Amino acid sequence: MNPPFIVGAYAALPAERTAQEDFYTALAQTGWIDGIEIPYPGIFPTDLTWLAAQLKGRFNHSVITAIPGTMGRINADKHFGLASADKNGRSEALKFTREIIRTIDELHQIADERIVTGIEIHSAPSILADKEAFAASLEELSSLFAQANLALIIEHCDAYNPQVPGEKRFLSVADEIWAAKNSSAQITINWGRSVVETHDRTAPAQHIQQLKEAQLLGGLMFSGAGAEATQYGPVWGDAHLPLDEDEPTSWMTAELIAECMQIAGGEQTYQGIKIQTPKDASLATRIQMLTNIRLAMGL
Repeated sequence: MNPPFIVGAYAALPAERTAQEDFYTALAQTGWIDGIEIPYPGIFPTDLTWLAAQLKGRFNHSVITAIPGTMGRINADKHFGLASADKNGRSEALKFTREIIRTIDELHQIADERIVTGIEIHSAPSILADKEAFAASLEELSSLFAQANLALIIEHCDAYNPQVPGEKRFLSVADEIWAAKNSSAQITINWGRSVVETHDRTAPAQHIQQLKEAQLLGGLMFSGAGAEATQYGPVWGDAHLPLDEDEPTSWMTAELIAECMQIAGGEQTYQGIKIQTPKDASLATRIQMLTNIRLAMGL
């Protein structure tokens, strides 16, 4: 059986509410999407009743990514993060994570069914992240996540590299592996973020291999990146570019996707796609752009 298939729908979401509802329906009708990667905050906490209506009975292997809220709080306080050596910064990040768990519980009560299976957390803050502080947070969160029956997932972003501008600039994969060793956490790779970190299109495969060897491979998400500004974002932005056949500047090709899938060897706990699509794209075009990547994954 294949691992659950997750789509970061928010990156490709139309602007109008009715069109968003139609998009969720179209995603469900594909028959191969098991869950949605939901940004927290973002659309998630604004209207739980509406969100529950889009997800219930359709996407019961969804995950929450804490990256929007994490980056927003870092912008207000550079010490905020689960990997912060600053006591208050780490405490606020733990409080924020507990808030996400409470919101998931509320969502499940509204939907009257289980929708979310895990939370993607991050080794923030930018530049100042400390692996020992992160390890302490992970150990503390492991029991909390077990009680909530949620998977504890580290979503690897670009690591701090003085030679590369980067965007998130958190811990390296090696440091995240070290920090996770005494916890229940696994680590998810996003193809584009590994490339943003290194400006090297072989980096995602290397990161997957590291995680396999450490027996900590979590999710495998395909999201593009590139060396040119596009309609989706700036040069080397974490802009979730489509496959190169749909966006020629994207470094993410079918061959590189296939290589990553081969290295993962089915050991990933979930897999999926998070890409932007043109703002004026039809629903059919949005679904086709997702499908092109799924085909490259060999599924």
